Amino acid sequence: MVLKVDVYLNTIIIKKGELLKCKMSSEYKEATPEEIVRTIVSSGAIAVRDVDSGEEPFTYSTGNRGPGYLMIKGLVGQPSILNFLTKNLAHKLVPFYPGYFEFVEGNATGGMVPAWQLRTDLSEMLRTTIPYSYLRGSRKEGGHGELITGNDNNPLIRKGMKALVVEELVNYAGTTTNAAMEFRAAGYPVSHAACLVSYDHNQSNALLEETGVTLVPLITLPQILNIAEAENLISRNAIDSYNSFLVDPLEWQLSRGLAVPGGILKEDTWEILMVDSNAVRVIPSDSAKKARDLGYNMRLLSPHEAVKKGVPKGKAIGERISYWERVE
Repeated sequence: MVLKVDVYLNTIIIKKGELLKCKMSSEYKEATPEEIVRTIVSSGAIAVRDVDSGEEPFTYSTGNRGPGYLMIKGLVGQPSILNFLTKNLAHKLVPFYPGYFEFVEGNATGGMVPAWQLRTDLSEMLRTTIPYSYLRGSRKEGGHGELITGNDNNPLIRKGMKALVVEELVNYAGTTTNAAMEFRAAGYPVSHAACLVSYDHNQSNALLEETGVTLVPLITLPQILNIAEAENLISRNAIDSYNSFLVDPLEWQLSRGLAVPGGILKEDTWEILMVDSNAVRVIPSDSAKKARDLGYNMRLLSPHEAVKKGVPKGKAIGERISYWERVE
C-alpha cells in the first residue's frame, strides 16, 4: 500500500511505513534556530541565574538543582508563540508518521496543551485525524483508577498502535521514559518522543537510550545558549555556568557544595533511614546513588540540615525527598 500526501509538503510517499521521499514546499517556511531562540527568550520563558556570583539555584521537580529554568509550559498563556513552536515541531515530525507513531500522547500537566496543539498541526499538515490521549501524573481516585485517558472505548486508538510521547520540556527525561513504559505496558509501542526544548545532557540522554526512546526536540538548550550568547541575549557568566551544568549536572551540584537528592522515604521517620538504607525508595533522579557509584563519600542529611543548606522545605519536608552532601 502506498500513501501519498500533498499538504505543506510537495510530496510524501510512504510504503510499508518507510519514508521514501519528502520534499518541503514553499507553503510553509520552517523557522531558523535563531528565530526560534529569539522567540523563546523574548517570551520570558527562560531564566538563567549566576549562581557563582551568589544567586540562588533553581530547584527542579526531581529535587536536583541548577542555574537555569525554562518555563515552556507557561507559554499556554501566549497562544501565538506556542502555536509558532508546535507548528515548527510538527514540521520535523511529519516524516515519522506513521512508521514511528500513529497517535499523540501528552504528559500531565505541562505536556498536555502543547501535545494537543501539536496533534492539531500534524492533522492539518497530513490531512488526517491524529488521535490524542494524555497521561495523568497519578492514578485517578475512584472510577477506573486509570493513568491513561482518551484510549478506552475510542475507535481511533486501537491496541498495538504506536504512541508518540510529547512533553513541553525534557530535562532528566524521567517523566518521558515513565510515560513510554506506561504506554508499552498498556499495549501501545513507543519508540519516539518529542518536545519543544530538550536539555540534552548526559544523564537524560543515557536514560533515553537505556529505555529505547528516541527524542525529537524542536531545539536543545545548548543551542539556545549558544545563540543567546552570540546575540547578547543572556550574560556570558550565566551561560558558562549553565553549559558546565549541562555537561555534568551531578558534578556541577557537588562541586558547589549543594546537597543532592537520594530517594523518597517509605517510612515516617528519618531515623530509620540512618540505619536502614532500604527505607528509601529510589527514584529515577537518584543523584546521590550516582555520586556513590562514582566513588564520592556521601552523608545523609536530616530534613532540617537540608533546608539549612538551601533545599526548599517543600522538597525536604513536604515531599520527603532525602538529601545527601559530599564529604571529603
